[in-house]
Amino acid sequence: MNILTEAEIVTRANEVVGPYGLRAEVMPDINSVGVQGDGRVYLPVLNLIGPMQTDDPRLPVLSSVLTNTLPISRVTLEIAMADPMV
Repeated sequence: MNILTEAEIVTRANEVVGPYGLRAEVMPDINSVGVQGDGRVYLPVLNLIGPMQTDDPRLPVLSSVLTNTLPISRVTLEIAMADPMV
């Protein structure tokens, strides 16, 4: 089994999401349960940051690609409110 470091996961994820104006980070100290075969696995959560909206049809595709090719269990999208002072 090929174990990737956190840095390798982020590098590979950024190769996938970078063209969409997103960047990826592994959420520190947060793992999520998943199932592989007959057992549970606890894998990191990948957070995407950038200008994509939650209703963008590319988001589920990106999430599927990332979870199917990297040792992660979940993908989240960071949503930030616009600065009220602007």
